[in-house]
Amino acid sequence: MKTHQHLVILGAGIGGLSVIKELSESASVTDLAITIVDDDFSHYLGFTLPWVMRGWREEDSVAIRPDADVLRGIRTVTGSVRHIDPTARTVTLDDSTVIAFDALVIATGARNAVDKVPGLQAALDAGTAVHYYSAHAAADAHRALHNFTGGKVVFLVTSAPYRCPVAPYEGALLAADLLRDNGSRDATHISVYSPEPQPMPSAGPYAGQELITMLAANGIDFHGEHSVARVDGDKKRIEFQDGTTVDFDLLVFIPPHEPAVTLDGPGWIRVDVTTMQTMHPGIFAIGDATTATSPSGRPLPKAAIFAKNGAAAAAENVLRYLGKTNHADSLSGEGYCYIDTGAHTSALGKGDFFALPHPAIHLTAPSVELHDDKQQEEDDWRTLWGHQTSTAR
Repeated sequence: MKTHQHLVILGAGIGGLSVIKELSESASVTDLAITIVDDDFSHYLGFTLPWVMRGWREEDSVAIRPDADVLRGIRTVTGSVRHIDPTARTVTLDDSTVIAFDALVIATGARNAVDKVPGLQAALDAGTAVHYYSAHAAADAHRALHNFTGGKVVFLVTSAPYRCPVAPYEGALLAADLLRDNGSRDATHISVYSPEPQPMPSAGPYAGQELITMLAANGIDFHGEHSVARVDGDKKRIEFQDGTTVDFDLLVFIPPHEPAVTLDGPGWIRVDVTTMQTMHPGIFAIGDATTATSPSGRPLPKAAIFAKNGAAAAAENVLRYLGKTNHADSLSGEGYCYIDTGAHTSALGKGDFFALPHPAIHLTAPSVELHDDKQQEEDDWRTLWGHQTSTAR
Protein backbone atom coordinates (compact mmCIF):
# COMPACT_ATOMS: atom_id res chain seq x y z
CA MET A 1 0.00 0.00 0.00
CA LYS A 2 1.37 3.39 -0.98
CA THR A 3 1.83 5.76 1.95
CA HIS A 4 0.69 9.32 1.35
CA GLN A 5 3.11 12.08 2.22
CA HIS A 6 1.84 14.35 4.98
CA LEU A 7 1.72 18.13 4.86
CA VAL A 8 0.84 19.90 8.10
CA ILE A 9 -0.32 23.51 8.07
CA LEU A 10 -0.30 25.39 11.37
CA GLY A 11 -2.86 28.19 11.39
CA ALA A 12 -6.20 28.55 9.62
CA GLY A 13 -6.10 32.29 9.09
CA ILE A 14 -5.44 34.13 5.85
CA GLY A 15 -2.03 32.51 5.33
CA GLY A 16 -2.96 28.93 6.11
CA LEU A 17 -6.21 29.03 4.18
CA SER A 18 -4.43 30.61 1.21
CA VAL A 19 -2.06 27.62 1.16
CA ILE A 20 -5.13 25.36 0.99
CA LYS A 21 -6.49 27.45 -1.86
CA GLU A 22 -3.22 27.31 -3.81
CA LEU A 23 -2.92 23.54 -3.38
CA SER A 24 -6.54 22.98 -4.42
CA GLU A 25 -5.77 24.72 -7.71
CA SER A 26 -2.57 22.77 -8.41
CA ALA A 27 -2.47 19.77 -10.72
CA SER A 28 0.63 18.53 -8.86
CA VAL A 29 -1.20 17.55 -5.69
CA THR A 30 -1.29 13.76 -5.69
CA ASP A 31 -1.01 11.29 -2.82
CA LEU A 32 -0.77 14.11 -0.32
CA ALA A 33 -2.51 14.03 3.04
CA ILE A 34 -3.11 17.48 4.52
CA THR A 35 -3.74 18.37 8.16
CA ILE A 36 -4.50 21.91 9.27
CA VAL A 37 -4.25 22.89 12.94
CA ASP A 38 -5.82 25.95 14.56
CA ASP A 39 -6.91 27.17 17.98
CA ASP A 40 -10.56 27.60 17.01
CA PHE A 41 -10.81 27.85 13.18
CA SER A 42 -12.12 31.39 13.41
CA HIS A 43 -10.30 34.41 11.97
CA TYR A 44 -10.99 37.87 10.59
CA LEU A 45 -9.56 40.28 8.07
CA GLY A 46 -7.52 42.77 10.07
CA PHE A 47 -8.94 45.81 8.33
CA THR A 48 -12.41 45.07 9.71
CA LEU A 49 -11.27 45.82 13.29
CA PRO A 50 -10.95 49.60 12.72
CA TRP A 51 -14.50 49.42 11.34
CA VAL A 52 -15.61 48.05 14.69
CA MET A 53 -13.74 50.86 16.44
CA ARG A 54 -15.43 53.40 14.16
CA GLY A 55 -18.86 51.89 14.86
CA TRP A 56 -19.51 50.74 11.31
CA ARG A 57 -19.52 47.09 12.34
CA GLU A 58 -20.57 45.14 15.42
CA GLU A 59 -18.06 43.13 17.42
CA ASP A 60 -19.63 39.80 16.48
CA SER A 61 -19.85 40.55 12.74
CA VAL A 62 -16.20 40.22 11.73
CA ALA A 63 -15.38 36.59 12.52
CA ILE A 64 -15.00 34.18 9.59
CA ARG A 65 -15.16 30.41 10.12
CA PRO A 66 -14.64 28.22 7.01
CA ASP A 67 -17.53 25.88 6.26
CA ALA A 68 -16.83 22.16 6.56
CA ASP A 69 -17.60 21.65 2.86
CA VAL A 70 -14.71 23.82 1.67
CA LEU A 71 -12.27 21.86 3.86
CA ARG A 72 -13.58 18.45 2.78
CA GLY A 73 -10.75 15.94 2.46
CA ILE A 74 -8.51 17.89 4.80
CA ARG A 75 -8.01 16.73 8.38
CA THR A 76 -8.74 19.54 10.83
CA VAL A 77 -7.28 19.50 14.33
CA THR A 78 -8.33 22.01 16.97
CA GLY A 79 -5.47 22.79 19.30
CA SER A 80 -2.58 25.09 20.20
CA VAL A 81 1.02 24.40 19.23
CA ARG A 82 3.41 23.78 22.11
CA HIS A 83 6.55 22.76 20.23
CA ILE A 84 7.93 22.07 16.77
CA ASP A 85 10.76 19.55 16.50
CA PRO A 86 12.53 20.09 13.15
CA THR A 87 14.71 17.01 13.60
CA ALA A 88 12.00 14.53 14.59
CA ARG A 89 9.62 16.24 12.10
CA THR A 90 6.83 16.50 14.64
CA VAL A 91 4.48 19.11 16.07
CA THR A 92 3.35 18.75 19.68
CA LEU A 93 0.13 20.40 20.80
CA ASP A 94 -0.74 21.69 24.26
CA ASP A 95 -2.81 18.56 24.93
CA SER A 96 0.31 16.45 24.14
CA THR A 97 -1.00 15.31 20.76
CA VAL A 98 1.95 14.64 18.44
CA ILE A 99 1.56 15.13 14.68
CA ALA A 100 4.27 13.90 12.33
CA PHE A 101 4.90 15.66 9.04
CA ASP A 102 6.87 15.32 5.82
CA ALA A 103 6.50 19.05 5.13
CA LEU A 104 5.29 21.85 7.37
CA VAL A 105 3.91 25.35 6.78
CA ILE A 106 3.78 27.66 9.79
CA ALA A 107 1.08 30.30 9.37
CA THR A 108 0.21 31.00 13.00
CA GLY A 109 0.51 34.78 12.84
CA ALA A 110 1.33 37.24 15.60
CA ARG A 111 -0.32 37.91 18.93
CA ASN A 112 -0.64 40.92 21.21
CA ALA A 113 1.87 41.20 24.05
CA VAL A 114 0.56 44.15 26.06
CA ASP A 115 2.64 43.30 29.12
CA LYS A 116 5.86 44.12 27.27
CA VAL A 117 5.35 47.83 28.03
CA PRO A 118 5.42 48.61 31.77
CA GLY A 119 2.15 50.10 32.98
CA LEU A 120 0.26 49.50 29.75
CA GLN A 121 -1.89 46.61 31.01
CA ALA A 122 -2.81 48.61 34.13
CA ALA A 123 -3.90 51.54 31.97
CA LEU A 124 -5.93 49.17 29.80
CA ASP A 125 -7.58 47.63 32.86
CA ALA A 126 -8.39 51.10 34.22
CA GLY A 127 -9.99 52.18 30.95
CA THR A 128 -7.61 55.08 30.33
CA ALA A 129 -6.07 53.16 27.43
CA VAL A 130 -7.70 51.11 24.67
CA HIS A 131 -6.63 49.33 21.50
CA TYR A 132 -8.35 47.76 18.49
CA TYR A 133 -6.32 44.62 17.82
CA SER A 134 -9.13 42.21 18.65
CA ALA A 135 -12.86 42.44 18.01
CA HIS A 136 -13.64 42.85 21.71
CA ALA A 137 -10.93 45.48 22.20
CA ALA A 138 -12.12 47.38 19.12
CA ALA A 139 -15.64 47.50 20.56
CA ASP A 140 -14.21 48.89 23.81
CA ALA A 141 -12.29 51.51 21.82
CA HIS A 142 -15.48 52.51 20.02
CA ARG A 143 -17.29 53.06 23.30
CA ALA A 144 -14.41 55.12 24.69
CA LEU A 145 -14.24 57.35 21.62
CA HIS A 146 -18.00 57.61 21.28
CA ASN A 147 -18.24 58.88 24.87
CA PHE A 148 -15.21 61.18 24.61
CA THR A 149 -16.17 64.82 25.12
CA GLY A 150 -12.85 66.52 24.47
CA GLY A 151 -9.19 66.65 25.44
CA LYS A 152 -6.07 64.87 24.19
CA VAL A 153 -6.34 61.58 22.29
CA VAL A 154 -2.94 60.02 21.70
CA PHE A 155 -2.38 57.12 19.30
CA LEU A 156 0.76 55.25 20.34
CA VAL A 157 2.73 52.72 18.33
CA THR A 158 4.40 50.79 21.13
CA SER A 159 6.93 48.89 19.01
CA ALA A 160 7.70 47.62 15.54
CA PRO A 161 6.99 45.43 13.71
CA TYR A 162 3.24 45.17 14.07
CA ARG A 163 0.34 43.88 12.00
CA CYS A 164 -0.94 46.26 9.33
CA PRO A 165 1.48 49.19 8.99
CA VAL A 166 -1.30 51.69 8.24
CA ALA A 167 -3.43 50.77 11.27
CA PRO A 168 -2.28 53.58 13.64
CA TYR A 169 -2.93 56.25 11.03
CA GLU A 170 -6.15 54.73 9.78
CA GLY A 171 -7.26 54.53 13.41
CA ALA A 172 -6.47 58.19 14.03
CA LEU A 173 -8.33 59.26 10.88
CA LEU A 174 -11.37 57.17 11.80
CA ALA A 175 -11.28 58.48 15.38
CA ALA A 176 -11.36 62.03 14.00
CA ASP A 177 -14.30 61.03 11.81
CA LEU A 178 -16.18 59.51 14.76
CA LEU A 179 -15.50 62.55 16.97
CA ARG A 180 -16.85 64.82 14.24
CA ASP A 181 -20.04 62.77 14.32
CA ASN A 182 -20.42 63.02 18.10
CA GLY A 183 -19.62 66.74 18.17
CA SER A 184 -16.33 66.50 20.08
CA ARG A 185 -13.78 66.93 17.29
CA ASP A 186 -13.25 70.66 17.74
CA ALA A 187 -12.56 70.09 21.44
CA THR A 188 -10.11 67.24 20.81
CA HIS A 189 -6.42 67.23 19.91
CA ILE A 190 -5.28 64.03 18.17
CA SER A 191 -1.66 63.00 17.78
CA VAL A 192 0.27 59.88 16.75
CA TYR A 193 3.59 58.85 18.32
CA SER A 194 5.71 56.14 16.71
CA PRO A 195 9.23 54.73 17.08
CA GLU A 196 9.50 54.78 13.29
CA PRO A 197 10.82 57.93 11.58
CA GLN A 198 7.79 58.05 9.30
CA PRO A 199 4.71 55.93 8.62
CA MET A 200 5.11 52.78 6.53
CA PRO A 201 8.89 52.85 6.00
CA SER A 202 8.71 49.52 4.15
CA ALA A 203 6.80 51.30 1.37
CA GLY A 204 9.73 53.61 0.59
CA PRO A 205 10.21 57.34 1.08
CA TYR A 206 7.04 58.71 -0.48
CA ALA A 207 3.92 57.08 0.95
CA GLY A 208 4.82 57.87 4.55
CA GLN A 209 5.26 61.56 3.87
CA GLU A 210 2.01 61.61 1.90
CA LEU A 211 0.27 60.03 4.87
CA ILE A 212 1.72 62.64 7.24
CA THR A 213 0.27 65.30 4.92
CA MET A 214 -3.09 63.53 4.99
CA LEU A 215 -3.02 63.42 8.80
CA ALA A 216 -2.15 67.12 8.99
CA ALA A 217 -5.04 67.97 6.67
CA ASN A 218 -7.29 66.29 9.24
CA GLY A 219 -5.74 68.13 12.18
CA ILE A 220 -3.68 65.14 13.39
CA ASP A 221 -0.05 65.57 14.44
CA PHE A 222 2.61 62.94 13.75
CA HIS A 223 5.67 62.50 15.99
CA GLY A 224 8.26 59.98 14.78
CA GLU A 225 11.26 58.46 16.54
CA HIS A 226 9.47 58.21 19.90
CA SER A 227 10.08 54.85 21.60
CA VAL A 228 7.91 54.23 24.66
CA ALA A 229 9.52 53.34 27.99
CA ARG A 230 6.43 53.06 30.18
CA VAL A 231 2.84 54.24 30.56
CA ASP A 232 1.45 55.76 33.74
CA GLY A 233 -2.28 55.18 33.63
CA ASP A 234 -2.96 57.05 36.87
CA LYS A 235 -1.23 60.22 35.69
CA LYS A 236 -2.32 59.59 32.09
CA ARG A 237 1.23 60.03 30.88
CA ILE A 238 3.55 58.31 28.41
CA GLU A 239 7.24 58.25 29.21
CA PHE A 240 9.59 57.79 26.24
CA GLN A 241 13.05 56.31 26.25
CA ASP A 242 14.66 59.70 25.56
CA GLY A 243 13.16 61.07 28.78
CA THR A 244 10.38 63.13 27.20
CA THR A 245 6.77 62.71 28.24
CA VAL A 246 3.34 63.38 26.79
CA ASP A 247 0.03 63.51 28.63
CA PHE A 248 -3.25 62.15 27.37
CA ASP A 249 -6.91 61.98 28.27
CA LEU A 250 -7.40 58.83 26.21
CA LEU A 251 -4.61 56.59 24.96
CA VAL A 252 -5.26 54.42 21.90
CA PHE A 253 -2.33 52.10 21.34
CA ILE A 254 -0.97 49.56 18.89
CA PRO A 255 0.04 46.65 21.15
CA PRO A 256 3.51 45.15 21.14
CA HIS A 257 3.55 42.02 18.99
CA GLU A 258 5.25 38.66 19.21
CA PRO A 259 4.99 35.50 17.09
CA ALA A 260 2.22 33.15 18.21
CA VAL A 261 4.54 30.19 17.52
CA THR A 262 8.34 30.19 17.43
CA LEU A 263 10.77 27.79 15.79
CA ASP A 264 14.42 28.36 16.64
CA GLY A 265 14.15 30.16 19.95
CA PRO A 266 12.22 33.36 20.71
CA GLY A 267 11.49 35.94 18.07
CA TRP A 268 10.14 36.12 14.55
CA ILE A 269 10.75 33.13 12.30
CA ARG A 270 13.40 33.89 9.70
CA VAL A 271 12.66 32.76 6.17
CA ASP A 272 14.27 32.87 2.77
CA VAL A 273 12.57 35.82 1.12
CA THR A 274 12.26 33.95 -2.17
CA THR A 275 11.09 30.48 -1.11
CA MET A 276 9.58 31.13 2.37
CA GLN A 277 11.63 28.17 3.64
CA THR A 278 13.13 28.37 7.10
CA MET A 279 16.65 27.16 7.85
CA HIS A 280 15.15 23.66 8.07
CA PRO A 281 14.46 21.87 4.75
CA GLY A 282 10.79 21.20 4.20
CA ILE A 283 9.68 23.65 6.90
CA PHE A 284 8.19 26.85 5.55
CA ALA A 285 6.72 29.88 7.33
CA ILE A 286 4.51 32.65 5.97
CA GLY A 287 2.64 35.73 7.12
CA ASP A 288 2.87 37.63 10.36
CA ALA A 289 4.95 35.04 12.23
CA THR A 290 7.91 35.67 9.96
CA THR A 291 10.59 38.22 9.33
CA ALA A 292 11.82 38.72 5.78
CA THR A 293 13.93 41.47 4.26
CA SER A 294 13.32 42.95 0.83
CA PRO A 295 16.18 43.54 -1.63
CA SER A 296 16.37 47.19 -0.53
CA GLY A 297 17.02 46.10 3.05
CA ARG A 298 13.57 47.00 4.34
CA PRO A 299 11.52 44.46 6.30
CA LEU A 300 8.41 43.27 4.52
CA PRO A 301 5.25 44.57 6.21
CA LYS A 302 2.99 42.27 8.21
CA ALA A 303 0.04 42.61 5.87
CA ALA A 304 -2.55 40.19 4.48
CA ILE A 305 -1.31 40.53 0.91
CA PHE A 306 2.10 39.18 1.90
CA ALA A 307 0.50 36.27 3.74
CA LYS A 308 -1.26 35.47 0.45
CA ASN A 309 1.89 36.00 -1.61
CA GLY A 310 3.82 33.85 0.84
CA ALA A 311 1.19 31.12 0.61
CA ALA A 312 1.53 31.00 -3.18
CA ALA A 313 5.31 30.64 -2.94
CA ALA A 314 5.23 28.16 -0.05
CA ALA A 315 2.60 25.92 -1.64
CA GLU A 316 4.60 25.50 -4.84
CA ASN A 317 7.87 25.00 -2.99
CA VAL A 318 6.30 22.43 -0.65
CA LEU A 319 5.28 20.42 -3.71
CA ARG A 320 8.79 20.74 -5.12
CA TYR A 321 10.33 19.65 -1.82
CA LEU A 322 8.06 16.60 -1.77
CA GLY A 323 9.04 15.71 -5.33
CA LYS A 324 5.65 16.38 -6.88
CA THR A 325 6.83 19.11 -9.25
CA ASN A 326 10.08 20.45 -10.66
CA HIS A 327 8.77 23.99 -10.61
CA ALA A 328 9.89 26.43 -7.93
CA ASP A 329 8.14 29.66 -7.07
CA SER A 330 9.36 32.84 -5.41
CA LEU A 331 7.65 35.40 -3.22
CA SER A 332 6.03 38.27 -5.11
CA GLY A 333 6.87 41.76 -3.89
CA GLU A 334 3.69 43.24 -5.32
CA GLY A 335 1.60 44.56 -2.46
CA TYR A 336 -1.13 46.99 -1.61
CA CYS A 337 -3.05 48.40 1.31
CA TYR A 338 -6.26 50.38 1.63
CA ILE A 339 -6.34 53.21 4.17
CA ASP A 340 -9.72 54.26 5.51
CA THR A 341 -9.80 58.04 5.79
CA GLY A 342 -13.30 58.62 7.18
CA ALA A 343 -16.71 59.41 5.69
CA HIS A 344 -16.66 55.97 3.99
CA THR A 345 -13.69 56.89 1.79
CA SER A 346 -10.37 55.08 1.40
CA ALA A 347 -6.99 55.77 -0.15
CA LEU A 348 -4.76 53.10 -1.68
CA GLY A 349 -1.03 52.45 -1.64
CA LYS A 350 0.11 49.88 -4.19
CA GLY A 351 3.37 48.82 -5.79
CA ASP A 352 6.48 46.65 -5.80
CA PHE A 353 7.99 46.32 -2.33
CA PHE A 354 11.02 44.60 -3.91
CA ALA A 355 11.88 47.55 -6.15
CA LEU A 356 15.42 48.94 -6.17
CA PRO A 357 16.96 51.16 -4.98
CA HIS A 358 13.78 51.38 -2.90
CA PRO A 359 10.01 50.95 -3.26
CA ALA A 360 8.38 53.96 -4.91
CA ILE A 361 4.85 53.60 -3.59
CA HIS A 362 2.49 56.57 -3.53
CA LEU A 363 -0.97 57.02 -2.03
CA THR A 364 -4.00 57.75 -4.16
CA ALA A 365 -6.55 60.37 -3.29
CA PRO A 366 -9.32 58.99 -1.04
CA SER A 367 -12.56 57.96 -2.72
CA VAL A 368 -15.84 56.22 -1.99
CA GLU A 369 -15.05 53.78 -4.82
CA LEU A 370 -11.88 52.58 -3.09
CA HIS A 371 -13.80 52.11 0.15
CA ASP A 372 -16.30 49.99 -1.76
CA ASP A 373 -13.42 47.96 -3.21
CA LYS A 374 -12.12 47.34 0.30
CA GLN A 375 -15.53 46.11 1.44
CA GLN A 376 -15.75 43.90 -1.64
CA GLU A 377 -12.43 42.30 -0.73
CA GLU A 378 -13.91 41.11 2.56
CA ASP A 379 -17.05 39.82 0.84
CA ASP A 380 -14.97 37.92 -1.74
CA TRP A 381 -12.91 36.28 1.01
CA ARG A 382 -16.03 35.28 2.93
CA THR A 383 -17.59 33.81 -0.19
CA LEU A 384 -14.43 31.84 -0.95
CA TRP A 385 -14.67 30.03 2.38
CA GLY A 386 -18.38 29.35 2.25
CA HIS A 387 -19.22 32.10 4.72
CA GLN A 388 -22.11 34.46 4.04
CA THR A 389 -21.07 37.91 2.89
CA SER A 390 -21.35 40.80 5.27
CA THR A 391 -24.30 43.13 4.86
CA ALA A 392 -23.04 45.65 7.45
CA ARG A 393 -21.53 48.82 6.04
